[in-house]
Amino acid sequence: MQPLPSPAHRPRSVLIIDDHDIVRFGLETLVHGCRELQLAGSADSLAAGLRIIEAAQPDLVISDMGTRDSSGLDTVRSVVAAQAPRPVLIVSIHDEMLYGEQVIALGARGYLMKENAHASVIPASLAILNGDTWVSPRLNAKLVNRMFRFAGHTHGRGASLSLSSRELEVLELLKSGKSTKEIAKTMEVSVRTVDIHRSRLKRKLGLRTGAELIAFASSRL
Repeated sequence: MQPLPSPAHRPRSVLIIDDHDIVRFGLETLVHGCRELQLAGSADSLAAGLRIIEAAQPDLVISDMGTRDSSGLDTVRSVVAAQAPRPVLIVSIHDEMLYGEQVIALGARGYLMKENAHASVIPASLAILNGDTWVSPRLNAKLVNRMFRFAGHTHGRGASLSLSSRELEVLELLKSGKSTKEIAKTMEVSVRTVDIHRSRLKRKLGLRTGAELIAFASSRL
């Protein structure tokens, strides 16, 4: 009788959450091609993904930031909370220099842009499953710069961009075409608060006008 495989050498289970069929199929294919991994399931919505997490308890979740029923950092919060303490890798089209730091701060163990997914998603998954964090060299430099700033080793305006979750939410709503009043209603804050967020965004992003801010949101998110 053949002995059972050692748990240490069993394939690690992976759940994929992405509402784009082609992307989801591509990620599934990559996982199937790696003998260290096995597919626990895939979902095209956050709700379906959360159900699979509860039922299958996957070793790793690979998730987009936007699905049919959720978007942005809210998706990250929900997936990380459901998957905890097991790791989450976010694979997204959103600019890592805007979202990467927030995603890691929310508890994800890695951030990967979709343009790099074909070459990097398997190395990233294996690294995260081995206890590491996976980010690009560019994002890693930003995080290191942030650490040194907090440690007092740099002075003046920071060399790395840091947007709050509320500022990112304003950018997302600007991209969707909402006015300041509509953004205030959506976020359940005052128009004055939205104006403050917009002013801070322009300062941090080096933009001069509201039109430039809207153009930036449309081109980078």
